[in-house]
Amino acid sequence: MGKDTKTHCYVKDTDFAWVPAILEDQNGDKATVTIPKYKDEQSIGQGKMPKGGETKTISLKDYAHNVLPLQNCDKDGTLVEHADMVKLPYLHEAAILYNMKKRHIDGKPYTRTGDIIIAINPFQWFTQLYTEDKRSLYSNKLVGDSSDKDMREQLEPHVYEVSALSYKGLAFGGNDQSILVSGESGAGKTETVKIAMNHMVSVQKGFFKCDSGDKLDPVV
Repeated sequence: MGKDTKTHCYVKDTDFAWVPAILEDQNGDKATVTIPKYKDEQSIGQGKMPKGGETKTISLKDYAHNVLPLQNCDKDGTLVEHADMVKLPYLHEAAILYNMKKRHIDGKPYTRTGDIIIAINPFQWFTQLYTEDKRSLYSNKLVGDSSDKDMREQLEPHVYEVSALSYKGLAFGGNDQSILVSGESGAGKTETVKIAMNHMVSVQKGFFKCDSGDKLDPVV
């Protein structure tokens, strides 16, 4: 018999691609897992994992390297979300999907992966994410700060960081800039471009103030 591991993992599912499970036992290329039952699709993988569920035996030959992908969660099976997915302890397809699902449910459409911003179309407008104060915050933090620190670590992922850093590279670094916006039809590409361009042309307004005449001084 295999060792009782009680490990939080993911298993493949025909309806939801991946679902959270508990690895109860493993013997060779066979594994016994318990798949909790959730009240609805939205609650799958969110919050504390329900106790009990369906126990089944699966073949590890259906998984890469004959290993079940592990969950990024605490001891109770509650998902631990990361704003930057580079910091995910376990990085794989299931971890990416559930991390982004958690942020989407929490009203956070943007997730960072290194220098890349991933956006999920929320099909609604979050006014608090696009205020003048928010635009100025990203401008001042990312353009106005001259330290060697990565100021993005102090900010939630946002398309504003892409536009602010592009402006900084162009205006202060003297380097040509390009922003690639990619996604399927209906993903929100056009709206994302509008948001980024609107912020870029307003960066100077938010970052500089006029004290007298035509003299422009950085806002401190």
